[in-house]
Amino acid sequence: MNELSRNGRKVALVTGGNRGIGLAACKGLVAQQYDVFMGCRDLDDGHVVINREALKNVTPLLLDVTDAASVNRAIASITEGKGYLDILINNAGISRGVRDKPSVEDLEQAQHTLEVNFFGVWRVIQACVPLMRGRSGAHIINVSSGHGSSTKVDSNNIAYRSSKAALNTLTQGFALELAEHDIRVNCMTPGWVRTKLGGLAAPRSPEEGAATILWLAKEDLNVTGSGQFFKDREIFPW
Repeated sequence: MNELSRNGRKVALVTGGNRGIGLAACKGLVAQQYDVFMGCRDLDDGHVVINREALKNVTPLLLDVTDAASVNRAIASITEGKGYLDILINNAGISRGVRDKPSVEDLEQAQHTLEVNFFGVWRVIQACVPLMRGRSGAHIINVSSGHGSSTKVDSNNIAYRSSKAALNTLTQGFALELAEHDIRVNCMTPGWVRTKLGGLAAPRSPEEGAATILWLAKEDLNVTGSGQFFKDREIFPW
């Protein structure tokens, strides 16, 4: 275990951390005195971002949530370097075929969306739980979407909507299971954010999109509870 770990600094992992909401979350967690692992599919890009932003206490980590071997190697690196994990932010996600109707949406595309947004999160949580047991205030935060709410169903982009609805259910299931280990599990929707996924027309900045993530990371169980869905620090309908 390294010196920072012996000194008790908290440790966070952010998937898809090299751009958009993930990058804003990394910056915010550093401000909260976390040592942050920035999960990214392109390690060189992670290094470029860290250098460009002059980020301290951030380590890029090669991590493809769709690849079990990649996930296991990444978590092994955290285990070796730190020995524990306090915050997991499952931010990596995709949206394809935004205007496709379910009668015509390509099913291979749909399966890939579910692989990233749902099974990818499941895979990362399973790998991280052993590192989070016994950590006071441990918290898993899943980045969902308002499109995953049953109150927001529409006939377009069904694969994305379904992946986020499934993620919401996964959040509730893990919250129930991990309560005995004092690990909170919540999800949130950042709203429509100016990112590669959201597009330039979106009204919210990445920092605004990450604000509820950082609030969840900072507040304790009495404030946030577990197995909840949030938007703008308020409960959002499933």
